[in-house]
Amino acid sequence: MNTIKELTKPFYGVVTIVMVIITIVTYKNILASEWSLDSESKKTPKYSQFFNEKKHWCEALIITCSDFRFTAATQEFINDRLGLKNDYDYISIPGSIRNLLDKNTRSLVLNEFGISFSLHHAKRVIILGHQDCSTGYGGSKNFTGPAVEYETICKDLRKARRLMRFKFPHLKVYLYYGTVFFTEHQRVYNFRQIL
Repeated sequence: MNTIKELTKPFYGVVTIVMVIITIVTYKNILASEWSLDSESKKTPKYSQFFNEKKHWCEALIITCSDFRFTAATQEFINDRLGLKNDYDYISIPGSIRNLLDKNTRSLVLNEFGISFSLHHAKRVIILGHQDCSTGYGGSKNFTGPAVEYETICKDLRKARRLMRFKFPHLKVYLYYGTVFFTEHQRVYNFRQIL
């Protein structure tokens, strides 16, 4: 009796391996198929047809900081001054460009940008930095003055532009620096292009 059990053990192992191989091959064939069935059991094309037939892609990819103090002003600037309303992908990252410049997070950030480019074929990149960026720079208090803060962030914006041009050489990259000052009754925002 023990001899029969010992002889059948390898058989069960072989059967298990064969079943796993059949399952993998079947699953790969399903994924590789260019056609899928909808609820009415008719053949319909998958996403490749959608991308082949799409006539309009987004104009720009916007990369900005997620700082709530600049969110509304940034949206207004992009929509009204740049004239991109409903025509851009928007990636908001805490600290904005600092994550692109940090070697530990750079590949993750660039991969996210790459997904946007491959899906929506943006023609240009717009990167926005801003004064008093707490996440990226620890805020204005970490600089000896506004001019030093401006020069430091502009230098980083230019580094970010070089990285983007290296990774995506076909794209134009535009840089802006946002500032805010307060009057008695309102905040006044300004976005200056950095060359």
